[in-house]
Amino acid sequence: MDFTRESLDREFPSRLGTVQMNHAAVSPLPARTAAALGEYAALLSARGPLAFPELEARVKRLREAGALLLGVTEELGGASSVSLVPNTTYGLSLVAQGMDWRAGDVVVTTESEFPANLAPWLDLARHGVEVRRVPTRDGAYAAGEILAACDGRTRLVSLSLVAYHTGFVAPAAEVGAFCRARGIAFGLDAIQAAGAIPVDVGALGADFLSADGHKWMLGPEGCGLFFTTPEFRARLRPPSGWLNLKRSHPSQYALGERPEYVDDAGRFEIGALPMPGVFALDASIRLLLEIGSEAVGRRIRAVLSLLEEGLPKVGWEPVLHGQEVRSGILAARPPAGSDARRAMRHLESNGVACSARAGFLRLSPHVANEPDDAVRVLDLL
Repeated sequence: MDFTRESLDREFPSRLGTVQMNHAAVSPLPARTAAALGEYAALLSARGPLAFPELEARVKRLREAGALLLGVTEELGGASSVSLVPNTTYGLSLVAQGMDWRAGDVVVTTESEFPANLAPWLDLARHGVEVRRVPTRDGAYAAGEILAACDGRTRLVSLSLVAYHTGFVAPAAEVGAFCRARGIAFGLDAIQAAGAIPVDVGALGADFLSADGHKWMLGPEGCGLFFTTPEFRARLRPPSGWLNLKRSHPSQYALGERPEYVDDAGRFEIGALPMPGVFALDASIRLLLEIGSEAVGRRIRAVLSLLEEGLPKVGWEPVLHGQEVRSGILAARPPAGSDARRAMRHLESNGVACSARAGFLRLSPHVANEPDDAVRVLDLL
């Protein structure tokens, strides 16, 4: 697509009355995504279960689009390594509940994780698993700090690819290479990355990755992507279900004494898939692929650079990490006597979507934003 105001207004109708600086929370739906939801409803209304072949084809399309977005090559299984899950937490919990844990095993993560990438590991305490949380500085840390926390008992390292509160981009490739060389499972919570920055699961050395679609992938809540390598997938105990059973034909429902489950990514899809979300997320991801990650990043950085320059002039201190790869999140400390939540409410009352996280004002523009939006925010602050 082109980036004229007319084209952007048509594709992103939220631009017409609001300033959307909260994609790190929930993104407004593009017009084609809203249309895809309508397409699903119309199809099911007109054809009912006779539409199942079309629904199955859309599931296949979404897996393929997800594989392209995440860099899942055929060597890594391609689309057959992309599961459809209801949210990020579900995918991470599949790993937590699927591995064969022993008392004394260690999971390494950071102290700044969103609960989705912490609670599943902490719940393993009942198996005698220890969770080590590496300290961070406004979400930032060096790869060496993660490596130093690992030892012979470490079974898994799980990190946020982008920190939810300050936008720090994890040194994932270095950590992934370390883990691969030592047989440690390595995973990523990528909900704050996929759709905003390039993601290449092979280059990052990830055994698994989970990301819901309602943030930077521009989809609705309730439908996300869960990647596993074929080797790691084989190590995980599948969740009990029916859709993931091995069957000789779709109408086979007889079950023996020991259920057998499929080997591909469908292994983790236990029942009916969120079909409205499938239609919508497929449309959103294909929009991002059409635009291209380079253009997405360029447009995000154009807005962030103005915010970084202007925030200190109105008393706010941007949290900058000086990284080569720039995420879509910019956090800022409030001036003395001010409060991030109060500033958030003021911005929202003036039609600017944003968040307050961990004491920071968090601004997170996406491809539909323009420099004028940064000026609007600065004027209000």
